[in-house]
Amino acid sequence: MESMVTSELRKQEEFLRNSFKEKYNLPDNEIDKIISEIEKVIHLMVNLVREGKSAHEKFFSDIILNSIDAIVGFDNDYKIFLWNKGAENIFGYSKSEITGKDFSVLIPDYLLEKGEKEFLISEVEKKGFLANYESERITKNGEIRNVSLSRFAIHNEENQVIGSVGIIRDVTHLKELEKELREKENLALIGEVVSSIAHSLSNPLNIISGNADYLLLDKQETDKEYEELKTILDEATRITKSIRHLLNFSRPLHTEKKDHSMNEAILKVATGFKFIPENKDIKIKKSLQKDLPLFKFDSSQLEEVISNIVTNAIQAIPQKGEINIKTCSEDNNVIVEISDTGNGISKENLAKIFLPFYSSKEYGKGTGLGLAIAKRVINEHNGEINVESKVGKGTKFRIIFPISS
Repeated sequence: MESMVTSELRKQEEFLRNSFKEKYNLPDNEIDKIISEIEKVIHLMVNLVREGKSAHEKFFSDIILNSIDAIVGFDNDYKIFLWNKGAENIFGYSKSEITGKDFSVLIPDYLLEKGEKEFLISEVEKKGFLANYESERITKNGEIRNVSLSRFAIHNEENQVIGSVGIIRDVTHLKELEKELREKENLALIGEVVSSIAHSLSNPLNIISGNADYLLLDKQETDKEYEELKTILDEATRITKSIRHLLNFSRPLHTEKKDHSMNEAILKVATGFKFIPENKDIKIKKSLQKDLPLFKFDSSQLEEVISNIVTNAIQAIPQKGEINIKTCSEDNNVIVEISDTGNGISKENLAKIFLPFYSSKEYGKGTGLGLAIAKRVINEHNGEINVESKVGKGTKFRIIFPISS
């Protein structure tokens, strides 16, 4: 811009000289001084405009580069040339690592196979933009993030497309909160239905088991009706136990937290498994940190959690195997790991194991509430539970409790 103004001034200099000489009859040396002063003023104005433009550009540059959302620029070959700090924070790549790479590096393989890259390109080509499209993206370390992305084409002064810009917002935490809210709403509804059904069944079941028990008083084990009555009583007891489990699940969870030793809770649970059912050859091994810190928890509830996980492990081991229970403290947390050498859990079922009423066991061997209740109890203690499993190799549960809670 400065060169254009200077060039135009040179063109008008002769006109100014003639005008000053004809109208004001000024000598050449005076005219030179006036034109020199005009040049100074014009250069000063150009500098002011240039500085203003520079500040304006820096303002918008800082907004783009420092945005918490990822702002990514692509050329016409879909190679990345713009990569701001938000993109670095979300995806883990530095600008030097990602510049020049095809944007498909951010798309998970399963979405690439479904044609997501082609879809994005097509939408921007047809409409010129794509707004608030929800999808998933993969980070440098392989983590999947939920994202909301908008994308629009960039044009030059001749209205030719010279690339595109994507604005990517990480909504992973928001999705987790939405999922948690849905789960709470579902649990509340399930609780109401379960409570109503359980109360309706309790009275007739009590009558059935009471009568069966009464009739057994007059029977010997060798009597013909003894086995039938014993079966009725056993099955009624099993259903009653399941109903009690359902009622506990449907009620609000009340915890009585006091300072306890997690090691003592585990030893108490392990004592209850001194005799393994179904004549299985299963060894329960314990590796408990000696100086494990005490922390506040409801001992009966966490003992039930550990008992449920150990019971599942026993059922997952066909005939012979090991269950290892380990405790340790790390980063102001108490950690409990329970691993087994059982059948393992398939990848597709792993995400379902904490859902209410989900069970991979055969009929009659569980309500599908054990792990759902375990997760609920652990959440109530501000803890978290994670699971790893390989089919044919076994399963490991890792429970983390903050000591400060």
